[in-house]
Amino acid sequence: MTRVLFVQRQPCIKTLKYAVGLRQAIPDLVLGFAYQGMTLGELYGNGDELFDGWFKLPVEPEARLAEIIDEFRPDLLHNHNLPDVLTVACQDVAGGRIPIIHDVHDFQSLRKTPYEDGFPDPPDPIAAEKAAVELSDALVTVSDRLMTEIRARYDVPAINTVFPNYALARDLPALEDLPEPMTKGERPLRVVYQGTLSVAHGHYDLREIFAAIAGSGAELHVFPGRAPMPEYVELAEAFPSLTLHRTLPSTQLLATLPQFDVGWAGFNDRLNDAHLATVLPNKAFEYVGCGLPILTMEHDALARWVRADGVGVVVGSLEELPGVLAETDFAPLARRAREVRDHVTIEGAVGTVVDNIYRPLLAARVTG
Repeated sequence: MTRVLFVQRQPCIKTLKYAVGLRQAIPDLVLGFAYQGMTLGELYGNGDELFDGWFKLPVEPEARLAEIIDEFRPDLLHNHNLPDVLTVACQDVAGGRIPIIHDVHDFQSLRKTPYEDGFPDPPDPIAAEKAAVELSDALVTVSDRLMTEIRARYDVPAINTVFPNYALARDLPALEDLPEPMTKGERPLRVVYQGTLSVAHGHYDLREIFAAIAGSGAELHVFPGRAPMPEYVELAEAFPSLTLHRTLPSTQLLATLPQFDVGWAGFNDRLNDAHLATVLPNKAFEYVGCGLPILTMEHDALARWVRADGVGVVVGSLEELPGVLAETDFAPLARRAREVRDHVTIEGAVGTVVDNIYRPLLAARVTG
């Protein structure tokens, strides 16, 4: 039996993906989750059933975390950032006793905007970041580019790997159920965006991008992760070609995406371009999994993957966007997305984490 306690302020969608993939790969797995915000069910409407225990942490987590560890008896602690302070709390409570995995989704050193999660910012986020990386037993990052950025700043644990935000094969529509890609020019192009929206001028502030797409002659359909702010409602009122849809549960969203022609995966890079150069977002793999090519901008890790696998188009600037939308035949790119989709799923790739991270840590714990 392998007991793993995930620790994160609140679970992101990759937590659900990890749980599905790890339960497939490790038959005797027991999963727990220690958190400060909301559970998967409260955030996304499902996923709580994948964990054997949910444990609420206070703002000052150390004392309760020690109790949870004594109660749950984990073999491994798997901690997602941000914030890095929860990994540091695990080090304070269990360092040297239980192996700690620091899983970097969002690298503080590359951000210029605050992390918007409703909690107070840590007093010294860079000190927490350094400790979380260097004093953990293993490191996981979402892209090679992010691993390079971390290595340039810190001493990385010898046990490390890259594990992108792949799609859940379990939730993808069947390949045979995907509609034929649209023939160029038969109707207006349907661009879709799914995910976070913000008006804080950070990378999820997509108002200017949405205006450029909606003003190009294409349709833009937006499925926000949460109810959109009034500014996006006003934008939709100004552009009849922009439709704000209601927030959908993940499985329903993935069943809906194939009716569109291309998925938008670009961000506002005015403030956080260094961070965005490292990301491989969930939505990109989910678009491909639903048979859609990707439309994005020059975010390094994402742009390199899109070009290397031939699954989309990279736009150099918003000024280029109308011409790209008008001139590109997305049907061949959609067919290519369908060819590669089995290679970008959690279930197909979770062995990377099991073989490169979990097994070495568990073996060292046994022999130690």
